[in-house]
Parts: sequence; C-alpha cells; structure tokens
Amino acid sequence: MIIDYLHHKPAIGDGAAIAGRGIVIGRSTIGSRPSFSDYATVRADGENIRVGANVWFGEHATVHIADQVLGAVIGDDVTVGRYGLVHACTLGDGVVVGESSVVMDGTSIGPHALIAADTVVPPRKTLPGGFVYAGHPAKPVREIGPDELAQYARSLRSGNPHGDLVSARLPGWAAVVQRLPAAGGPLHALHGRSPRLARAYVAPTAIVAGDVEIADDASVFFGCAVIAGDGRIVIGPRTNVQDNSILATDRARGDLVLGNGVTIGHNVEMGSGMIGDDALIGMGSRVGDGVVVERGGCIAAGAWVEPGVVVPAGWIWAGRPARPFRELKAAERAEFARARDIYVTYSRDYRAAPAP
Repeated sequence: MIIDYLHHKPAIGDGAAIAGRGIVIGRSTIGSRPSFSDYATVRADGENIRVGANVWFGEHATVHIADQVLGAVIGDDVTVGRYGLVHACTLGDGVVVGESSVVMDGTSIGPHALIAADTVVPPRKTLPGGFVYAGHPAKPVREIGPDELAQYARSLRSGNPHGDLVSARLPGWAAVVQRLPAAGGPLHALHGRSPRLARAYVAPTAIVAGDVEIADDASVFFGCAVIAGDGRIVIGPRTNVQDNSILATDRARGDLVLGNGVTIGHNVEMGSGMIGDDALIGMGSRVGDGVVVERGGCIAAGAWVEPGVVVPAGWIWAGRPARPFRELKAAERAEFARARDIYVTYSRDYRAAPAP
C-alpha cells in the first residue's frame, strides 16, 4: 500500500516488493529493490524519510520521524528485523537491526554496524560503524567485519535469523488476531460486541476487534492490533496508539482503559490496565497485565514492565524489569503535550484524506 499524506506522494525506485499490508506513506524517497514484509511501515508524514537501495524491512518494522524536527535517513543495503523501530535517526550503509530493537531520535549509526535483538539505542548517540552493539542502553560488544555482517543480514532476510538477532520478547501478533478474518476492513465484531468509534481515526492496516470504544480525536495507527477478546478496551479522547502496537486483553485479564491525551508509542505491547490522562508509554516497551500508570506518568522506551506495577504520577519508570528512574522534568512534560497535539492533528488529517 502506497498512500499520500496531504500533498506529499512517496517516490519508490524500481523493483519494489511490498507485501499486502506493508505501507509507505507521504514524503518518503526510497531507492531501487526495497522489500517490505507484512505490516512494515515507512511513515513520512511530519518530516522526510530517505531510504537507499536494496533495503529490507521485516514484519511490523517501523520507520517514523519527529514531526517538523527530524526526519530519518537510511543507507543502502540496510536490514531491519521484525518489530525493529527506526525513529528520526540515521543508519549508515549495510547496518543490520535485530528484532524488537529501538533506534531513537537524533542517533547516527555508522556503516556496517550490527544492532542485536532487543537493543535500545538512546537519543542523540553516535555509534561508529564496524561494531556489534547490544543492551539497554546499547554498548559496543565487539568488532564485526563486512563478510560476517552480510551473513547476519542474509539470515534475517531468509526468515532464519542468527541467534543474536532473535528477540526474547517478540509481541504475539498471531496469537491475538488468529480468530479474526483477514479481509473486511479494520473493524471486527468479537464475542457479540463491535468497536464503537466517535470522531476518531483507525488506519486501514490496523485491526480493532470486540468491545473497543474509541473517543473523539483518538487514533489507532498502521499495523496496530487492539483486541478486546471478551473483555473491554477504552481509548480516551486525544489518545494515540502508534504504529505496530498491540493492545490485547480479555475478561479474565481485565479491562484496558486509556485516559485522555495518552500516548502509546510505536511497537508497544500491553495487556489489561489503567493508563491515566496525559501518560506516555514509550516506544518498544512491553507492559504486563494490571499495570497502572497514574496521570502524567511515563514508561520509558524499551522498558519491560512486570504485571501489577503502579507508576506514580509524574514519574518515569525504566529498565528491564522496569524500576523507578526519576521524576519528569517540566520540559519533558511539555514535549509529551506537544506530541499528543501533533497526533490529534495527524488524526484529523488522515480522517480527511480519501480512502486508499
């Protein structure tokens, strides 16, 4: 699927292979012979994305930008594994990104580097090429040569990834959507209940099923699954669920209620819980059942949160397992509010666009 954003139309080189639910959006410029697996999403709405030739994005891989601040630049021969996230950063030629890894805003990774599975590269880092990086946060592990790196890339592209590239906590997409029809649009009845949308946006490659209530100016973006089972999910006004995130629960696990102005980052997985107004769940995080995030609380990017945790108002929890990190700064709260408002604008823009 190739779609415009406002007046911006993607430019894609010859020989593109885009799976049925892969998607390229907006001001994307992509070289020849790119390959996009199912639900791989390159989303250049608020800034430019430039991608080189012979790139490969696995299932539910995400490339996005920082609106009006930073685009993304991806070199030739780059390989990104399943649920890998490349956000407003630069990847040099030949870089390999393992499953469920997160590369954050303003980072620059030199050519021919390998980012191991489940790695988090924090914002504004410069990582020289020719090394393997791993951990949360990413640290250099050893040097790697071009021939060995090419073997790693081939293993990902062939569907038989090397052990260093395999996530220990890959989101369970297949398990939550297995009983749903493959066709018929993004909205599905389940257990006798159907989703209810106010003035909200649900992307064409998302799946929303069961007793799900989505309020005004809320949004569920590309490749997301919001599956209530025989339970209930509420997505409050001005709340956004970003690309390739999975929100799934059932009656036994409990409801999932997202308040007003909540941000759920890209490639998140979460179950039942209560997320307070203006909270932020960082990109690439994994959030267990029964978690409570109080008003304005934050789960940091890439955190793994154990079931039943309570994140106090105004605090950041980070790590694996997540633990109290520090209180949010005023500038961070302002940035969260800006991000929320940007997604309200995105919701309105995408709703106003012609159906793809």
